[in-house]
Amino acid sequence: MDKQTAKTQPNLPHSPLDESGRDPLEAIYALNIGDFVTENFISDDLLTKINERLADNPAKLKAQLEELIQIYSIDKTLGVLGLDAQSGFLIYDSIAATLAQMFQVDACHLFQTATKDTSEQYLSLTGTSLELDRQQRWEVTIPVRSNNLLSDVYQSHKTQTFAHIDTVANWVPNDRLTQGKTQSLMITPLREGGKSMGLLLFESYQPVGFSEEMVALAEVAAEVFVTGMRLQQLVAEAQECIGQPDQQPTQNLNKLLNMRAQITESIADLGIHQQEFVEALSKAVDARQNFTKGHSKQVGLLAKAIAEGLALNEKTVDLTYMAGLLGSVGKVHIPDEILHKKESLTPQEWEHLRDHPNVGVSLLVKINFLSEVVPFLHSQNERWDGSGGPEKLQGRSIPLGSRILAVANAYYAMTRERPYRGEPLSHEQALQTLQREAGSKWDPLVVETLASISLEALA
Repeated sequence: MDKQTAKTQPNLPHSPLDESGRDPLEAIYALNIGDFVTENFISDDLLTKINERLADNPAKLKAQLEELIQIYSIDKTLGVLGLDAQSGFLIYDSIAATLAQMFQVDACHLFQTATKDTSEQYLSLTGTSLELDRQQRWEVTIPVRSNNLLSDVYQSHKTQTFAHIDTVANWVPNDRLTQGKTQSLMITPLREGGKSMGLLLFESYQPVGFSEEMVALAEVAAEVFVTGMRLQQLVAEAQECIGQPDQQPTQNLNKLLNMRAQITESIADLGIHQQEFVEALSKAVDARQNFTKGHSKQVGLLAKAIAEGLALNEKTVDLTYMAGLLGSVGKVHIPDEILHKKESLTPQEWEHLRDHPNVGVSLLVKINFLSEVVPFLHSQNERWDGSGGPEKLQGRSIPLGSRILAVANAYYAMTRERPYRGEPLSHEQALQTLQREAGSKWDPLVVETLASISLEALA
């Protein structure tokens, strides 16, 4: 999916100025007509009229900025990483706790760069998945120019992993963080442009290897965090700008226009990083074993094709695609002995697999911008006749996205090899099975739509 068209919040793609120096993004926000509008819907004449109106009306610019501030408050921007909308350190602790769950590590810490009165820079602990009081937190600081593993990685600008930390000479465990237990680490710098701003630290108390997919997910999570922080800084500046009296109209107008341009650019960046985050998360889940590699991507694309075949609106298509990508997120909590088992699964193991979307929901519900896909995932095991799923929903009372996801998952499972069963079904055999079960397990219209998609398109 194109990163600029898959959005779950009002994110807009980057847009260069046209020949007259006008920014289409500014006109779009002036219209305020939805989440998925692009500059291609704005004619030149309309663009001219909008910008002429704005040029003479600072009050409207302020109103637009106030709306953007409301939409992109801190719980909306940093919520992608599990923000609990509270104040102070609790915000960052909430993010660290969600990342610890997502990466299946024993602890996650967030360090940000600070400067002392002596102008010395140091890494200060601002978030942790552990329970620390404020005094304990203040005691965890690391000079940037020290001979310490964390400061070295911070200055290297590159994510590094350590499967056996006892072999690293400059690793200095901190008692406040119970790092005497730590055996494996992943350290990801927080960067904006060429500037380091802090780091994410993932710790395991058992020897583990961090896969390249996990490294990629950590780096995208870092980008989302940095972009969210930058957007929050711009929002704070915009609030100050709005509150200033209009004693110098021209200067104030230019400042408002510049502020809005910066905010819309950051919003676009956040949307792109959010899409990358979803795709990286799905790849990290799939990577836990080879025979399901690419499963989430394929299910997502299939669900998207069905949604498009049903002529659903763009936002619903995007949400359905994301639900397909994330439908297996719950597998990160399923024991490896089940995921790697080659013989037939026991009834209890099958039940564990069937319940895995509910585990995924418990994680995704903490990630703000993905909240709209949660109903799709929660109800994906419901059956058309009301015989399955957690709520025993029936027919059209099941969310349409869930009905699409159920068929996409079933088709993909039937046509792929599994270690605990025989040969996969052909395309025709899978369709016949789905059509036979339509009206009992599956939504007949969804199955019919799948059958209408060409095999070449499915491939």
